[in-house]
Amino acid sequence: MSGGVFRDALGEAAEQYDVLLSHLSVIRDLTRVAQHASSFDDLCTTLAARIIAGLGYERATVLVARDRGEPIVAGSASQAGRFDGDMVAGPPILRVLAADVIAAGRLLRWSDEGVGARRPLPAGLEGTVVGWPLVVGGECIGAILCEEIVSTPWDLARQRALELVGEIVDQVVTLTEVRFSMASIQRRLEGELGTSRDLLNDQQETLRAQSDRIGSLTGALVTSNRAKNHFLGLMSHELRTPLSVILGFGTMLHDGLAGPVTPEQHGHLTRMLYNGRHLNQLIDDMLFFVDAETEQITPRWARVDLEALMREVVDSLPASAKTGGPTLSIAIAPTAAVLQTDPALLRRALFHLVGNAFKFTEHGSVQIEAIRGIDGAVEIRIIDSGIGIAAEQLRRIFELFQQGEDIHARKRDGIGLGLNLVNACLVLLRGRCRLVGRPGGGTCAELWIPDATTVRAPRTPELADAAELAASEAALVGVTHDGAEVIAVARRATADPAPRATPELPAQPKRAS
Repeated sequence: MSGGVFRDALGEAAEQYDVLLSHLSVIRDLTRVAQHASSFDDLCTTLAARIIAGLGYERATVLVARDRGEPIVAGSASQAGRFDGDMVAGPPILRVLAADVIAAGRLLRWSDEGVGARRPLPAGLEGTVVGWPLVVGGECIGAILCEEIVSTPWDLARQRALELVGEIVDQVVTLTEVRFSMASIQRRLEGELGTSRDLLNDQQETLRAQSDRIGSLTGALVTSNRAKNHFLGLMSHELRTPLSVILGFGTMLHDGLAGPVTPEQHGHLTRMLYNGRHLNQLIDDMLFFVDAETEQITPRWARVDLEALMREVVDSLPASAKTGGPTLSIAIAPTAAVLQTDPALLRRALFHLVGNAFKFTEHGSVQIEAIRGIDGAVEIRIIDSGIGIAAEQLRRIFELFQQGEDIHARKRDGIGLGLNLVNACLVLLRGRCRLVGRPGGGTCAELWIPDATTVRAPRTPELADAAELAASEAALVGVTHDGAEVIAVARRATADPAPRATPELPAQPKRAS
């Protein structure tokens, strides 16, 4: 090889090296663009400026055709603009060339000189125009066109270098688009999060205000309930004292201890004593209700003759309830004749249940039966042939101030307090009650009274025991269809059985009367 040919080859290699070096420098600069662009137009302008600064083109124009529309200029830079700061827009023909690049999807060159594949240079342009597609996420969205006034030699190395620059530009634009999308999503999420945070704060403030209001209402309710109980207790005591005096002097006059009375006067005194005793019983019930609600009653266990207690309850009923009313039969099984319980609480419960049986049975019969259950408890049934209780009334009949059908309640005395007091007594006795009846068919009140003398093996309160007890006694007085109350009563029944009888019981704070 001659020296001239060698020098030419060496010069050509050096020139290609310079071309590759300049393009690599441009690629390095382009990789930094994605981190700093503030918008897509800013990105396109920066790309055009870096291309003309690194590759020496006269003008670089980035055209974008979104949604297959007409290409429009998104960014442009020129050598003249680098020095004087003015932006010189390219001729309109560039839009046509950009459309050709987008359609071809590859690098194109327009020139009237040089070698290699090229297209004729359109009128109005000088030198050479090189364009390559702008691809984002696999979709060609535009083109980058570079103009040079003096055509530079074109060879395969320059073409490959420009194609590599185009691929880098595609990746830069794609990454920038992803960054813009992520920033948009972040702003939207921050906005939604801010809105959600504001809503949450508002809800928390509302809940806090409601909680404070509930707390204040609860405190006011507790205070009001205490005042109510204090008032009822005070008034009941204040009423009982003069009423006792009235009943005492009325009894003296009725029995003739203060002198003879006429038959008419005797009838008036009898009616006065009946109403006075009824009022006294109501006051006594009110006092018991207040004591039971304030947890001032503790059962006192004692040996009870059940039949004698039954007779005592029946004898204490108003005479008008028994005169000309239903027939009474009492059947106490020998095994149930005696039990250990609180006689005052049991007497009060039986008084209201037996009294209701007589009150709502004008003709027919009232039967009282008692047997000893297999678990040692005494089971008492009070069966009447009266008007009965409708099924829909059974759920609320034990509630405070509730009575049966209004048409029957208006005909008879009472304020709907008796069965609620029965409930209170049975809770203290750890007993249960269930009413079974139908309109026109009578009613059966079933009581289960535990015997304190019955020896029970210690039991562990298990969920199965509580569930069995709750299911078998779903009609528990006052807590029918209330799962939480049923389970609570069941747990108390299984965890703390009735105490055994002892030779001498300790003194209690207060005795139920």
